Amino acid sequence: MADPFWGRLFNRQAEKNESLFEVLQRIPIFQDFNQREFAKVEDILHHRSFAVDEAIVREGEKGVGMYIILTGQIQILHAGEQGQPIKLATLGPGDFFGEQALLDESPRTASAVALEPCQAIGFFRPDMLELIDRNPRMGLKVIMRLSQMISFRLRQTNRLLKEARERAIQAERQLEAREELAGLPGTATSNPKSN
Repeated sequence: MADPFWGRLFNRQAEKNESLFEVLQRIPIFQDFNQREFAKVEDILHHRSFAVDEAIVREGEKGVGMYIILTGQIQILHAGEQGQPIKLATLGPGDFFGEQALLDESPRTASAVALEPCQAIGFFRPDMLELIDRNPRMGLKVIMRLSQMISFRLRQTNRLLKEARERAIQAERQLEAREELAGLPGTATSNPKSN
């Protein structure tokens, strides 16, 4: 089953010689951009390189934007209760993360660490806000796609919560049935004549 939180929302089979336009056109936020519009937004994208074990974002720090992986692999980690990191996902070329930071500057809910040398594109909130001011039509495209992505993930979260709740209720009922059966007269555990 695909992970609705970190899974790919688009086909990520990318050829090595693809242009940046072709790669980013598969990212939901930029899907509706034509080449002319992309040329306008390309100047506000930030190219970043990360070394092995380098943190791209850290859990608890203020989020400033999203990253799109061009090369390499990263791991998404969450700090566990005893401080042990919990591995949530491994992402590769064509994957993206951190898009919620485009809407608000709340703390990151997980860390992203490079597993190997990585190249990534950063799209940050201040640049998105400037894009909205300069070109409201393009800004609206970004906001609409961003809201669709977050809505999709919220629906998936709701589905997973409902399934988890149903499993918990079923387990509780099974436990109650076992306890009730163990306490009934005439059962093997309560009737000495059956031994």
